[in-house]
Amino acid sequence: MLEALNVIFIAATIATQTLNVVARADEDILIEKDVKVYAVSMTEQAPLWAKKCKYEGVMVEFARDWEEEQLSTGVILPPEPDKPIGYALILNKERCPEKEDRAIFNIGESPSSPFFGRKHVLRQGNPVDTRAYWSQKEEHRPKWMPQVLRTIEAEASKNLSAQRFVEEMSSRAEADSVSSQTSRAEADQVDSAPAH
Repeated sequence: MLEALNVIFIAATIATQTLNVVARADEDILIEKDVKVYAVSMTEQAPLWAKKCKYEGVMVEFARDWEEEQLSTGVILPPEPDKPIGYALILNKERCPEKEDRAIFNIGESPSSPFFGRKHVLRQGNPVDTRAYWSQKEEHRPKWMPQVLRTIEAEASKNLSAQRFVEEMSSRAEADSVSSQTSRAEADQVDSAPAH
């Protein structure tokens, strides 16, 4: 399992090119029973006259599986891994007009908790602010990320959105591995070529 997570992280490192994206959901995403991973399609938040980029990715249910200190009271809240508190967003594809499609790895989370009687993971038009995962200092990265990646991997056998995400990230890692091997082989040839 950790090997698959490493593949996703390696692919994300290589793929990240977009730092900040504020995107709006293209359609309502309803909460479904026993579903933890949802496909999402979003459009860049930009002025009306601008040609907007489109984004694809997943939204993944998460719970607080870490201790958290309430800054106002100093109280340490224990982990509550069985109590979902929100949805993480991972955008992994960017399609912009008049540009080539790009692989990205931007993360964010739903603007408010989708639980306690809410029916939607995300509503059409709701904005979500995302940042490139690797552009963030480690201490500022969301604590839910390892859990979210484990959830995607665990759900891939029964959830098409999770399966497609894992396949996409695995194919990126494989492509990068081939590219790295080719680059090393070319460098070795240059190093071993006789001098003229």
